[in-house]
Amino acid sequence: MAKTAGILLIGNEILSGKITDANAAYLCRELRELGVEVRRITVIPDEVDLIAAEVRAFSAEYDVVFTSGGVGPTHDDVTIEGVARALGVPVVREPRLVRVLEGYYKGRLNEARLKMAEVPEGAELTADGELVVPAVVVRNIYVLPGVPEIFR
Repeated sequence: MAKTAGILLIGNEILSGKITDANAAYLCRELRELGVEVRRITVIPDEVDLIAAEVRAFSAEYDVVFTSGGVGPTHDDVTIEGVARALGVPVVREPRLVRVLEGYYKGRLNEARLKMAEVPEGAELTADGELVVPAVVVRNIYVLPGVPEIFR
């Protein structure tokens, strides 16, 4: 039997029509090539409790879950917090991401940008040293950025 996947697209900007998602179609094609059957794609707003509930449900229902969006430095980027809450783990600062951010921002690193070094406890980096936003896997959940050029 094929593995199953669920995709959560996270962002008020998608729901308001300000941007059009490009990540779901791309991910569906990639997963199909790997023999993974995408069973559901859901778009949700930047709300911690809703993200936590959907991640928890998807994680129980599907072999693998992908989130897209909400991992940047702004106040509405709350995906990491939502995933951590879904799993009942704290959010921690990942030292390797801090080093990447220090190198990228060269003296302009502030607390808001350091938010991009936060991950759910127990997460593993999927793009170690390559990205300035978190791309991590924790249990069966892949947490990815929403910007298509970075997502891919």
